[in-house]
Amino acid sequence: MIRISGGINKGRKIKALNTMSTRPTLSRVKTSLFDMLSARIPDAVILDLYSGTGNIGIEALSRGAKSVVFVENNIAQARLIKENLTITNLLEQAEIITLDVFEAIQRLDKNGQKWQKMSFDIIYLAPPFLKGLVWPTIEAIAKSSLLSPCGLLGVEHHKKENVLPVAEGHSANNTLTMTKQRRYGDIVISFYEIRQGCSG
Repeated sequence: MIRISGGINKGRKIKALNTMSTRPTLSRVKTSLFDMLSARIPDAVILDLYSGTGNIGIEALSRGAKSVVFVENNIAQARLIKENLTITNLLEQAEIITLDVFEAIQRLDKNGQKWQKMSFDIIYLAPPFLKGLVWPTIEAIAKSSLLSPCGLLGVEHHKKENVLPVAEGHSANNTLTMTKQRRYGDIVISFYEIRQGCSG
């Protein structure tokens, strides 16, 4: 079980599958993350990639985020996210997409009858460690228009996974620049922002 640490669901527990494929964010890492994001969370529209249990997105909703899109390609995990959203009475503020992350990024970045082009204030990704997914996912986001101007990309990764200071987009308006890193043992969270066109 995972405990929600803040907001309207503070202290409530959500479920996690007993499987090696799931790596919920450690409680101390999550607490530090949301301390840093406290000013950005209220009314934010958030994209939670490699969602797993839904731990990060549900914590954000509990703390006042407007909505969260969860992307998780594992059917059992996606069902668990829905169950956890139901437990916390947050289902109406969420959308769950059961697709590969790269396909989801492409579809969310396009206009269409089924898929509406979206823009996010915060994107968070926590891929499985040491699977070669971290930098390709950052690059895919940089080449999309999913992150809002002045938005924030948070990347949770293993210390052995290299991330570069800049991820070039298809224009200056999409180029991601690393603004800070925080390390917690073997875990690192790298933060990127789009600086071009940001008045804040």
